[in-house]
Amino acid sequence: MKKLLVVCVAMLMGVNSASAEWWEDIDRGVFNHVGLNASIGTEGIGVGVAAPITDYLELGFGVNFLPSIKVKGDVDVEFDLPSPYDKLFPTSDRVRITGDFARTCMDVKLNVYPFGDRSSFFVAGGLSFGGEKIAKISGHSDFVESTIQEYPQLKDCFTAELDKYDVRFDDNGSISGDIRVNKLRPYVGLGFGRLVPQHRVSCRFEMGCQFMGKMKIYQSDKEVMIDDLNNADDDLSKVINRLKVYPVLKFTITGRIF
Repeated sequence: MKKLLVVCVAMLMGVNSASAEWWEDIDRGVFNHVGLNASIGTEGIGVGVAAPITDYLELGFGVNFLPSIKVKGDVDVEFDLPSPYDKLFPTSDRVRITGDFARTCMDVKLNVYPFGDRSSFFVAGGLSFGGEKIAKISGHSDFVESTIQEYPQLKDCFTAELDKYDVRFDDNGSISGDIRVNKLRPYVGLGFGRLVPQHRVSCRFEMGCQFMGKMKIYQSDKEVMIDDLNNADDDLSKVINRLKVYPVLKFTITGRIF
């Protein structure tokens, strides 16, 4: 019985020791600890690394992978036909255009904890950067294709009205191009939680916005000029017109490796 009691006490002490190590407190200096994190949110799936700069500052670096998200819109086809062809065809038509949004971007952020170790509330500022192409656009019109095949001289007479852009068809009646934003995108945000947590594992919530700049459409690496007379109201045009500021909501699991 005494031996069993000794074993139980030893096991309990071991559990307490492990628990104390797991929940140990830390003193944050300048880059004296390192944390790893994994996140999910409107920026996609992310991984990152971070280090403290005292209790008031924290520097983080991350990579975010946004999987393919498709947005479609039925847009008007604009006819600019010379006489007498303007009397041979209908005056209006529509074509479905798909925007395939997918991207990988990196970010560097400085998190400021105004209350030091008394609170995990933070405000963040930094930069997101990566490729300027954030989406591919594609579409096809059987009507335009058949018309160009019969009248090749009319191939430049049809355009699709996507937001305020006149997007051109190729010789096969198809549309292809890409949507671009600024390569460097400022970021501001706030939330609760630390990337280098006090304990070994913790969680973090963040909300903010990424300033992407004005979205532009390119075809064959040339920017499509804006036509202020266009007034498209399809879903894809709304995304292009409004998504100058990208909302960020992110839930993160954080861990401290030392």
